[in-house]
Amino acid sequence: MGKNTSGSPLLKKDYSKTYTKKELVGYLTGLAGQNIIYNIISAGLLFYFQSVIFLPAMAVSLIFALARVWDAINDPMMGTIVDKTKTKWGKCKPYLLFIPIVVCVTTVLPFLNGMYAWPNDKYEVEFAKNIEFVEFTGDEAQVYEKVTFEGKDYFVLSSTGSWDAAKDEDGNTIKTPVFVYAVNEDGSYTALKETKDVALAETVVGEFQTQYGFTKVGTGSGIAIIAWAAFSYVLWGMTYTIGDIPLWGVTSLMTEDQKDRAKVLALARIVANVGMIGIMFQFIAPNFNGIFLNQGMDEAHALRMSYILTAAIMTLFSSILFEFAGLSVKEKVKPASEKRYTIKENFKIMFSNKPFRQILISGILRSPILLLSTVAMTLVTYYFCNSAEDPLSAFNTPEGFNIGLLLKVAIVALGIFGGMIGVPALIPMLARKFEKKSLYNFFSLFGAIPFALVFVCFLVSGGNILGWGWIIAMGILFFMASASMGALNVLQSVMIADCVDYEEYTNGVRTDGVFFSGQSFITKLSSGIASLITGVVYTVVGFSGGNVSLLNKALQNGSTFAEYGGGKYATAMFFLVSIPPAIGMILSALPTLKYVLTDKEHTRMLDELNARRNAQGDKE
Repeated sequence: MGKNTSGSPLLKKDYSKTYTKKELVGYLTGLAGQNIIYNIISAGLLFYFQSVIFLPAMAVSLIFALARVWDAINDPMMGTIVDKTKTKWGKCKPYLLFIPIVVCVTTVLPFLNGMYAWPNDKYEVEFAKNIEFVEFTGDEAQVYEKVTFEGKDYFVLSSTGSWDAAKDEDGNTIKTPVFVYAVNEDGSYTALKETKDVALAETVVGEFQTQYGFTKVGTGSGIAIIAWAAFSYVLWGMTYTIGDIPLWGVTSLMTEDQKDRAKVLALARIVANVGMIGIMFQFIAPNFNGIFLNQGMDEAHALRMSYILTAAIMTLFSSILFEFAGLSVKEKVKPASEKRYTIKENFKIMFSNKPFRQILISGILRSPILLLSTVAMTLVTYYFCNSAEDPLSAFNTPEGFNIGLLLKVAIVALGIFGGMIGVPALIPMLARKFEKKSLYNFFSLFGAIPFALVFVCFLVSGGNILGWGWIIAMGILFFMASASMGALNVLQSVMIADCVDYEEYTNGVRTDGVFFSGQSFITKLSSGIASLITGVVYTVVGFSGGNVSLLNKALQNGSTFAEYGGGKYATAMFFLVSIPPAIGMILSALPTLKYVLTDKEHTRMLDELNARRNAQGDKE
């Protein structure tokens, strides 16, 4: 790793125009609130769409991906608007004062949607292996449904004469035993029980559950539900951008001191990762389920209402925190020139700025790493807690509180999020000893290794990583992977801020908003690409729509996620948080291997810029 030979640029010189401790605390408080909101949407909304209101996986994937395409246009436009803003407060502060209340409203809107599908009593069936054989005649007196699987017709017959799910004396659901009959070419029927083809029979029962085991809204209502999901999510993205670009852009206006800038950006990235407590949204929401169950709602609709209530409460609290940024920050740096560019010119500036272009391409190639944060909580919820309806109930058993399981989940969660939170704090110290470019490329290439090993361990364990040895190994691997991810986030922000200085030095204008819109664009486009990858994989394995509804019911009735469907869902999720991120990390190093803006050159430019600013201040 290359040494930093720039004369310790982060300690080069102190300048008088910098933020106070109070301003820094206020800014970071606002940033925490904004990032809690982001994580409610980035992880919680995806889970809500697929596992609570049961939208089709490809529909969700396309919604997230297309929204990111719009952001490719919207983010630079917003950056240009910010750079053209001129008020007594500055160009970023006005947006931070007024946007939190708008974001509060638009964050809740996507949750205010109807259910696309929900389970019914026909789900509560199982293939009858041990009860007396019943001859199937196909007359109207028998309760049966036709199922088509791989081009062949089958009939699923209820052995009780009803599809209504019965309850035992303890209130637990008793599944209805069913018989499966193949329809022969001559119109006769063959019981699969007679042929002893149990595997095929159970597969047909699964198909029956998919086709008949859940209620789906009509075509018109279904289109309206998907349309509202798309519209409300795009609207949220637009309003979030209005706050996000000024929130990051203002960091280069809060201080002239490179050391203080690196400090605020490192702290900002740490606090942004702390904002990942917003992901806990999907764990908190189910605990309000009982409120609506007591009002007579079924479990599926009660869960939807509990998510809406939780989203409203958490978003309001986070928006209040967000407001602190607008109330606290002060813009201390004034550009050497008041020149302003058009949107077209700003696009040209962004892509003609070579160091920024290198970072932009690198960030896009690294997009799959966001699968760790978007899929991880779904994985933890299903694989470890084993219940999509009430994850916290997994820790309570008839024998008492399951402290062992809680510790295992804590180890995995600490691994996933601990590295993102802790390691970024070390970046300013490391940047005093090593080139930022060298650090960036090191963490990109090094991070690919633990990501890839996650899936290797899953396969070697035979799909069962619940033993203590495997849990600890996974915790370590996730920590190393997330540490690399967190370090890259900080380095990306610092290097983008350097690009702003580069542009001011070269062209005499500080396009803070435009360049930090690039950071927002990278994050959102990465999220879209990650969502598209998720949607494709989920569609291939069938983790979509009504199938997710059926999975949730199966987990409630004692099935295990690791074995459900032959383990294909678990395998898909471990694949998603491992292999695509590993590939993305390797690819992300390619554009920055020959990064053009060295620390030594940046320090020289910054010294000259500050001399220009001071000279301009003396003239005024």
